[in-house]
Amino acid sequence: MMKFHESIIGITLVAFGAWVLWQVQSFPSMPGQIVGPATFPSLLAILCSLGGVLLVWEGVRAPRHNLIALHEGWRIRSRTGCVAVAVLGTLLLAVSFERVGFPVGGTLLLVALFYCAGLRGLRWIIVSAAFVLVVHLVMTRLLYVPLPSGFVKGLL
Repeated sequence: MMKFHESIIGITLVAFGAWVLWQVQSFPSMPGQIVGPATFPSLLAILCSLGGVLLVWEGVRAPRHNLIALHEGWRIRSRTGCVAVAVLGTLLLAVSFERVGFPVGGTLLLVALFYCAGLRGLRWIIVSAAFVLVVHLVMTRLLYVPLPSGFVKGLL
């Protein structure tokens, strides 16, 4: 596995927290309310930044190690292939999300990941389709998140 030094992760968390705090400044305030749309993201950003500061502190205090250590397992082609499938498949799905839709695109991506990981057969296609269908129904019916249906519009 690839291991990053604690200070690198800490700096990333501090930068992310600062970015979120900067973004929430444009959120509208609620008249007559102390708590508004920016309250919860601001709290999480502050906690994220504080955790990042603690990680940087621990990284500085720890004995010197490499900033990035690459485990031998990353040299195995099947693992790097799975990472490539995950990254490229997600990018392809993001580009074609509206047209293909979540049910078909998510199922294809999950089947490709299972196949790449060595899990092949009809069982894993069914598992992929069932999992994506359940996630789609929960998101669209219970949480009212408008996920695109794509090719199966009208069926779900």
